[in-house]
Amino acid sequence: MKALKFVLVLLGLLTLSSCTIYDNNVEGDADLVYSSTINIRSNDFTYVDDYITMAEYGWDNLDEEMVDFGLVHGYLRFEGTTAWHALPFSVPFENDLVNLRYQFDIGSFNLLLEGEVAGNNQANADLFHNDFLRVIAIPPSAIVRGKGIDYRNYQQVIELYGLNDID
Repeated sequence: MKALKFVLVLLGLLTLSSCTIYDNNVEGDADLVYSSTINIRSNDFTYVDDYITMAEYGWDNLDEEMVDFGLVHGYLRFEGTTAWHALPFSVPFENDLVNLRYQFDIGSFNLLLEGEVAGNNQANADLFHNDFLRVIAIPPSAIVRGKGIDYRNYQQVIELYGLNDID
């Protein structure tokens, strides 16, 4: 009987702890969640090597605190669609598999296209011409942590932080 009570108490505690929102104990000046939408153009990309091209977008909201302790996510929406896809994202294209990923640092957000076939750089960049990139940056003071929060889920993120959807 004691073992059963112990198991029930343990399950109750686990259930309560799974709904907890954790404080990250990082002091931040900004409580604002930043968002920027970029219309991707194929000429945004510059040649890095035979497989990779990169588009660099400056963004002042990426300061040292945001880069070191915040959350920065990129989402892609194809032209003529309404669905947003979390990056990194892979798409088959002709005889290639194109990987779209990102990196960021203080003051800049970079979109990288990487193909598996050498020399397809321009064709890969043309594939994303007129698509949309949405970058969402969440400062450390505004990060919500808890079971069931999926930051790759665009809809969940904009609802959680009260952001407007982009038409």
